[in-house]
Order: sequence, then C-alpha cells, then structure tokens
Amino acid sequence: MSAHNPGRPPKQAAQKRQQLHFSLYDEDIQRLEELTDNRSEFIRQCIAKAWSEQHDGDQTLTLTVPKWLIREVVCLIKQRTSPGQAAVVEALVEELFATP
Repeated sequence: MSAHNPGRPPKQAAQKRQQLHFSLYDEDIQRLEELTDNRSEFIRQCIAKAWSEQHDGDQTLTLTVPKWLIREVVCLIKQRTSPGQAAVVEALVEELFATP
C-alpha cells in the first residue's frame, strides 16, 4: 500500500499541467500594459453604471443657470407661442425657480 496525503487524489501523468511557451511582439506587450492601466477605470465605470441603474430614482442633479438666460428663454417663448402657452411656461419657470 502506498501512503497518500489527504486532499486531492494524485493526477495521472497525462492529466498533469504542461508548460506553455509563447512569444509576444512589442505591440502585444504594449497593448497588455494599456489593458492593465485601463482596468481600474473600466471597473470604476462598471460600478458607477450598476449603481446608477440600481438607484436611478434617487439621484439628484444640481444645475446652475444664470437668470439672464432664463429671462431670454421666457421672452423667446412669449414671442413664439400663444399667450396661454406662454403664461403656462412663465408660471412653470417661476415655480421651478422660486426660493423655498
């Protein structure tokens, strides 16, 4: 009887890992370095995308717009729409930008 250590049974010679030899061109090595350098950024992007998909409704967006631009847009709307539509837009703008 042969003494056997506990754990995996020994593999037969045909099943043992064989050494693999290959060569790379300089371009291949540079590409591998790029992939390694970009790996962290890629993972960050994947995490950010998964987070946004999971918490899509809970995100907050803060946008700063100068008051003069809003006035210009309201004037343009007044010129190009009916008085009723312009009044609705103006009321909406006032509601959106009212100080709480």
